[in-house]
Amino acid sequence: MNRLALCLAVLCPSIACSQTLPFKVETTVIHQELSPDFCWFHPRMASIPMPGLADPVLICTLQKHLGVSDHYSGLYFMRSDDGGASWTKPVLPKELDWKTVNGENIAVCDVTPGWHRNSERLIAIGVKLRYSAAGEHLLDQPRSHQCAYATYDPSTGKWAEWKMLALPDEETRHYLAAPGCVQWLIRPDGTLLIPMYFREKTGERYQSTVLHCRFDGSAMELISKGDDLGLEDGRGLYEPSLALFQGTYYLTLRNDSRAYVTTSTDGLHFEPVQPWTFDDGSELGSYNTQQHWLVHDQALFLSYTRRGANNDHIPRNRAPIFMAQVDPSKKQVLRETEQVLIPDRGVMLGNFGAAAITPMESWVTDAEYYMGSQPHAKGADGSVYAAKIQWDRPNQLATVAARSRVIVLGDSITKGVRSGVTADQTFGALLEKALQEKGHSADVINLGIGGERTDQALARLSREILSLEPTLVTIMYGTNDSYVDKDQTQSRLSQDQYAANLKAIVEHLQRLGINTILMTEPRWGKKAANGLGENPNVRLEPFMESCRQIAKETHSELVDHFRHWSDSEAGGTNISEWTTDECHPNPAGHKVLADTMLPVVLKALQATH
Repeated sequence: MNRLALCLAVLCPSIACSQTLPFKVETTVIHQELSPDFCWFHPRMASIPMPGLADPVLICTLQKHLGVSDHYSGLYFMRSDDGGASWTKPVLPKELDWKTVNGENIAVCDVTPGWHRNSERLIAIGVKLRYSAAGEHLLDQPRSHQCAYATYDPSTGKWAEWKMLALPDEETRHYLAAPGCVQWLIRPDGTLLIPMYFREKTGERYQSTVLHCRFDGSAMELISKGDDLGLEDGRGLYEPSLALFQGTYYLTLRNDSRAYVTTSTDGLHFEPVQPWTFDDGSELGSYNTQQHWLVHDQALFLSYTRRGANNDHIPRNRAPIFMAQVDPSKKQVLRETEQVLIPDRGVMLGNFGAAAITPMESWVTDAEYYMGSQPHAKGADGSVYAAKIQWDRPNQLATVAARSRVIVLGDSITKGVRSGVTADQTFGALLEKALQEKGHSADVINLGIGGERTDQALARLSREILSLEPTLVTIMYGTNDSYVDKDQTQSRLSQDQYAANLKAIVEHLQRLGINTILMTEPRWGKKAANGLGENPNVRLEPFMESCRQIAKETHSELVDHFRHWSDSEAGGTNISEWTTDECHPNPAGHKVLADTMLPVVLKALQATH
């Protein structure tokens, strides 16, 4: 195998914007095969974390382009068990090969694979289509293009047969339906958001939408469908790719004339589309081809092809492939961060993919659209590329491995560390240990901040919390919101403000498929006093009743620490002995909190598997 390394390890130039994230690029060839009869196409990568192994298992799906326009083989795959250092040859499982029905060849193309942690299966999603014996697309029947998926079990190395996702109105509205060349997402609750494009029976242009689906490890079912996004230009909007960055969904879409982008708070309902531009206002120059996302927890990037790179000799300017950072608020590409990922060697580059591989690397994969018995004069030789984007700092979004991620969100009671309390004695650390003892792999991340109120938590939600894409968030506030400071007569926030903020936090998390557990704060000790000389429980207790009400309204699980501590005190326990200062828990108090939380957290995590 040709292990050519193209020396593109160039540090992304520093620019004035302090929030740019440096990266390096190393472009390698993972397979090379020159043939006059076919070229490899659609190489797309998925990273599978394997417990006990340092490197993930990597699966690269790919197909043979057979010469006729959009005529592809069954789905091959290559596997690497050493993080991409070596690869098997492309293999075509019988489950993923063509099926011949009534003289037609039924195939699936434009496939994107991804790891579904909740079911411990890799899912490959693509487009079922019909070929004549000559390789022509047959479109004379409904469902000629259909949403297809297959699963792979990495422990056995076995693929399941292709299945079709049923959609409403397949005879008319969704006459042709295609999730081809897209990036799809798995929400923390295990459901999927799958972009697709479709055409009506009598329509001429494609529209794009996002499907919200459930998956039980074997079968997929539609839950709901998002907005239909259309454009009266060329073939409309198609080949959409979806990304989630710091609590906002970003959708990039192909059009014949230019590329478009839009955003959403829930992944289903989107703002009006706008053309992609550079940050200087000039058009990006990507047209009649796809774009894909690379997401780091601290920055958002786009990979694309474009005009204006001395590449007019390449049909549709489909080489080289670029990558640049995106301004997420303006939805513009930062021109000065642009780097070449895969070079121009005289021929088009085909449909490509982008995926996170490890915390330090994301890859863009593509193959040269070239058939022949000799290499092209400018170097193309049937190479399948992996452009390895090497991050300047770890990407927290790629550390999910096979584990759940639980965030404990709150104030200094949640943060826990203080005189007499070490980090491993806090309820978050105790909870993680208890979950592991129960056989549940989970990382508990403590994001408590001393003095924080609900309004401050809401302000940092997207910036710090949602960027980690947790499976579950526990939320405990009220002690600071309800407190009356010295020389003041009212709580820091009103009870109504507290309730509104708390509800907004929960609803924002739930829109993203993140499970929520609301928790009341523990009760103050009897000797505590606020700025008015009152016991702070006088103000805290009605706030905790609001917390209980919000839990009911949002259908969140509730851990009622306040009630537990109140009942314990009524039963004769001196709860002051659970604190360092009548408020903050000591090691004994943190153990009480962790023990109270454990069964509710276990139930919530089990519901996501």
